[in-house]
Formats: sequence, structure tokens, C-alpha cells
Amino acid sequence: MSLHSNDSDIINEESALIPKKNAKARCNKIGSVVKSFFPFTTWAPKYNLKWLQCDLIAGLTVGLTVIPQGLAYSQIANLPVQYGLYSAFMGGFIYCIFGTSKDITLGPTAIMSLLVRTYGNGDPVQVIMLTLLSGCIQLAMGMFHLGFIMWFLSAPVVSGFTSAAAITIGFGQVKHILGVSTNSSSFIPEVIETFKNIPQANVWDILLGVSCIILLILLRYVGKEIPDSMPDTSCQSVARKFVWYVTIGRNAVIVICAAAIAYAIHTQKITTCKVTDCLTLTGEIKKGLPSFKPPAFSETEGNTTVSTGALMKNIGAGFVIVPLMGILESVAIGKAFARKNNYKLDLNQEIIAIGAANIISSFVSSYAITGSFSRTAINAQSGVKTPAGGIFTGCVVIIGLAVLTPLFYFIPKAALAAVIISAVVFMIDIATVKKLWYTKKLDLLPLVVTFLVCFWQIPYGILAGVATSIAILLYPVTVPTFENKAISVAEDGDDKTFLIVKIKNGLNFPSAEYTNRYVKKSMEILDNVATVILDFQQVTTYDYSVIQAICELAEDLQKEEVNLVVVSAQEDIRTSIVNICENGIITFLGDLEEAVPTV
Repeated sequence: MSLHSNDSDIINEESALIPKKNAKARCNKIGSVVKSFFPFTTWAPKYNLKWLQCDLIAGLTVGLTVIPQGLAYSQIANLPVQYGLYSAFMGGFIYCIFGTSKDITLGPTAIMSLLVRTYGNGDPVQVIMLTLLSGCIQLAMGMFHLGFIMWFLSAPVVSGFTSAAAITIGFGQVKHILGVSTNSSSFIPEVIETFKNIPQANVWDILLGVSCIILLILLRYVGKEIPDSMPDTSCQSVARKFVWYVTIGRNAVIVICAAAIAYAIHTQKITTCKVTDCLTLTGEIKKGLPSFKPPAFSETEGNTTVSTGALMKNIGAGFVIVPLMGILESVAIGKAFARKNNYKLDLNQEIIAIGAANIISSFVSSYAITGSFSRTAINAQSGVKTPAGGIFTGCVVIIGLAVLTPLFYFIPKAALAAVIISAVVFMIDIATVKKLWYTKKLDLLPLVVTFLVCFWQIPYGILAGVATSIAILLYPVTVPTFENKAISVAEDGDDKTFLIVKIKNGLNFPSAEYTNRYVKKSMEILDNVATVILDFQQVTTYDYSVIQAICELAEDLQKEEVNLVVVSAQEDIRTSIVNICENGIITFLGDLEEAVPTV
């Protein structure tokens, strides 16, 4: 009795432990889900003073870079200057919560600004609505793991688009270097109009703009030439750090110097002309921070109201192109720096982070944002430890909006144009063209198609490039590789020809008709073909259309008193042929030796 009682107690104790184990498993599962969706929970508990110092330095450095870039990129987007800054601060706060890369910095970029110009038409209401809906699309893609859609944007297509965009963006700033204005929004008409306006060019703008470009490029190369290690003396260490900070913050340094020159001309009467006559300035900028409010879905123009449907119609393909290119740009940057700095990147979580950042940023009048390669590189070089560096970058921009906007009045447009040109000139992807030329020249075709068509219309350029890539991908499926061989065998005093057709890859419906034509054309150049042998040894994929085509080929050959033999076919292929074709119309053999004894 006591033994039976002890067994019952053990069973009861084990039964009592089961709910506890299940509860613990559920808690662990919930914890892993929370950590995957909110990655900051993995590093925040370990955050320390050293990390704070590194993130603070990196955040401040990136902040000094993004302010002049934001002002400049708003020119590309065809928006008032303040919108570049509105787009520069919220992304860091949101990415800190959802992002998985310590290096990426979100904000305005040259490529995204060009797309916003294309689909926003310079209308802030339309642009902000595009930001919100792009963020929603990106968030949905991340939540439902739809990142594989990006696989259809091949590297040559991206390279062609990036190079065309760089030239389009760069030349779009030439008018500011010349101090002239144009009314065209398309690339070719703008080129023509810019050249026509050269006689009205402003010499002061040209001198300042060209000088800024030269200095920015020189500082870029000086920064690369700084050695990683120097003799450990205090003077050399200070000098090295000073030069490094100047080269890293070169955009801010040049813009501040240009603004100081314009201010001096205005206040000290250095020249006989007024500052507004000498230099084309940024002018008045709306002061203060933007209101935090939901984006508008309609707007009033005069006495008419533009509805949500009309705004969405104006945006058109932008609802697809903008979110996809935003994901592509940011994920490509994230993967590069994750590989370089040896950490893992959760791609779907990155898409969620970009989407969430765009959604929240739209509430502060931001246009579409994504990862910036130049600022991410600066962030990494500055020793950032966690995504919290983006918080300090955002704070720098907020301070700039709150305090410094009156000083932005004196920033010359030529200086901002120089910042853009000196950045995008290095986006022209000559390296990829060289690699494709020496590896696979056919892949140059989608690159060239994308590059050329993008000068006409960006969406058509991307679509044309994708279509060309898919055509190249499908061509081997449509036109499979064959290897044929003819063997003559003497039987009953006659020479009979055996045509052996070896299929080198899989067969699918696009290649069905081509296969039949190939066999028949091969027969036409031979005499007295008695048997056609199809070698299926390397065929692993097939479909109904292929089987049907083979049956039709067998019927056509039967009318000409030619036998069709299939050798080395897998069991499932043989079964499919038997089920679809007439009985006895095709002979199956194990290998070529059985079909032709002399092989």
C-alpha cells in the first residue's frame, strides 16, 4: 500500500510540474518575440558609460554632417529647405527601438530625394502622404516577410539606376553653381535649359561653388590618407584628431565658411554689390520645430479641394518605387557594415524599422527616409557602439531647428549644391561595369538599359531593367541547351541513322515548342533517320506542357515511320509520359547502350 501511495505522489508531483514548465516555455517564447521585435531590449540592459561616450561622439559627428546634407537634399526634392531637416531627426529615435544595426543612420539621401522630387511634384502634402504610405508598405513587407521581392532588383539594375540618379542629381545642381534658374523637371530638358542660361551665369556663385567642390573633394582624400597609427605624442595625437574631425565634418565646415563669407559681404560691405546680388542665398527658413500631427490626405488649392484619390493618382508608381528603393538602399548598407564589423543583421526586422521610422516621421512633416551610406560610414568610423547614436544625431538636428534657422538665411545655394555634387560624383558605379565586363558581359545589358531609360523616366528605367534581367534569366528556360550526335548503323544491308539528342538542363513549358523544332531541324540535315533518341539523364524538372509536346513529337515521327526512344529518364517522368501519351508510341530504355549497341 505504501509503495502504491508513493507512486501516486510521484505522478501527482510530475503533473504539478507540467503547467510550470509550460508557463516557463511560454514566457521564454514571449521574451524571444519581444526581443526580436524590439531589438533594443538585447543591448539596453548592458549599456554603460563607455558606450554612452562613444555613441555621443558619433551622434554629434553625424549630426554636424546631416544638417548641411538635409539643407542640400531638400533642393533635390524640390521642397522648402526646412523639410530636409524635418526628415533628419525622427528616424534616429525610431531606429534605435526597432533597428538591428549599430551603424545605420536613417534620414534624407540623394537617391530618395530624387524619387521624392519625381513623385511628390514639390507638393509638401503629397510628399508627406507618400512618406506615410511608403512606411505602411514597408512595415507590412517586414511583418509578412516579403523581403524576397527585393531579389528581383538585380545588382546590375541597381548599379544602372544609381549611376543615372547620380548624374541626374549632380547636373540638377549645376544651375545653382551657375546662379541661374530653370523650369524643367526632366533631365534632358533641364540640360538644354541650363546651357541656354549660361550667358546669365553669376560669376560670384561660380567662384564660390567651384571652390567648395574642390575643397570638399580634397578634404575627402585627406581624410582617407590619415594613417591609422602615429607616434604617441600629444601634439601629433591632437593634430591627427583635429584633421580627422575637419575631414569627417567637411560638409559642415564648408557650409559654415561659405555662410560666413556671405554674412561678411552683407555686413562689412566687402564688395560694392549687395549680398543678394553677389550670391544666391537660401533665404528665409521657417523657424522652429514642425508640429506633431497626422499627415493630411487632402489639400485646398484656391477654391478647389484636391481629394485623397487625386493625390494618390499623382503619386502613381511612387507607392511601389519609393518603399522598395528605400528598403534596398538601407538593407544594402546594413549588410555591408554588418559584414565589415562582424555582427548579424535581421533583414525583415530592418524592413520593419524603416517602415516604422517613415510612418512616425510623416507626423513631423518628413519626406521618405532611408539609410545613408556616407553618414553610416561616418557613424562607424566615429566608433558608435549601439543604435542610440541616432538619438544624439536627432537632438543635434532639433537644436539646429530650434535655434539656428535664422543663420541658415546666409547659406549660399552654390555651397549646398557643392555638397551634393561632391557626394553624388562618387555614386557613379564604374567599378561594377568593369567587373561585369571581365566576368559576364551579358549582365551589362540590364545595367545599360536601366541607366539610359532612367534619364527619361525613373520608374520606366527600373521596370525596363527588371524586365531585361528577367528576360535574361528566362532565356535558358525558353531555349534549353542540347547536344546532338548522329550514328549510322548497318542493318539488313541498309545504313540507318540514329539521332541522339542529349538534353543538358530541365524542360519547362516555354521550351516545349523549341524542343520539337530543334529535333525536326536536326533530322532535316540527316539522311534515313530511323530512330530519334532523347537522352533525359540530366532532366530533373518538367511540366505538363513538355510532356504533351513530346507526345506530339512522337506522333509526328510515327507518321514518318521514325521511332522515338527516351533513355535514362527518371521514374516520375516515365510515368507522366505513359499516362499522357498513347500506348506504345514511345519506347523507354535504361541507357544509350541499350538503344544503340555501337555507342
